[in-house]
Amino acid sequence: MSVRDGQARLRKISKDIGNDLPLPKKDKDFLCSALMQIASGEDAELALDVKAKKGERKSEHSQQIKTQLKFFMPWIASAIEPEEEGGFGYTVKEAISVAKRHFRNLPSEETLRRYWADYQRTGTAIFTLERDLNGDLSP
Repeated sequence: MSVRDGQARLRKISKDIGNDLPLPKKDKDFLCSALMQIASGEDAELALDVKAKKGERKSEHSQQIKTQLKFFMPWIASAIEPEEEGGFGYTVKEAISVAKRHFRNLPSEETLRRYWADYQRTGTAIFTLERDLNGDLSP
C-alpha cells in the first residue's frame, strides 16, 4: 500500500470516528493492531502504514504539485501547437512562462523545462486550448 493510500485510509477512519459511525471490523482490527504495536514501541508511521518509502513524498503540498503537473504538461503541449492546429504557436519557453502564471506552487521555469523534456518522450495532449473573449488563455 502506498503512503497516500495509507493516509486516505486513516483519514476515512478518522472521519467515521468523528461522525460516530460504526467502523467495519477490518478497520477496528487494523487500529487495535496498530495501537498495540505503537504501545510496544514500534514506529507509529510503520504501524499505521503511512511510512514513506525512499524518495516518496507524503505532504499535501507535494501532492498538489504532482496533480498540477498532470494538467500543466498537456497544457504546454497544446500551447506550442501552431495556431492553424488550434494551439497558440508559443515556443516552449513562452508557454512555460505564461502557464506558470496560471498554475500556482510549481517549481521554477528551469525545472519545468527539464520536466517538459522528460514529458515530451512519453506524454500526449489530453485537451486543446481556447481563447476567451479578451484573447487570454483558457487552460
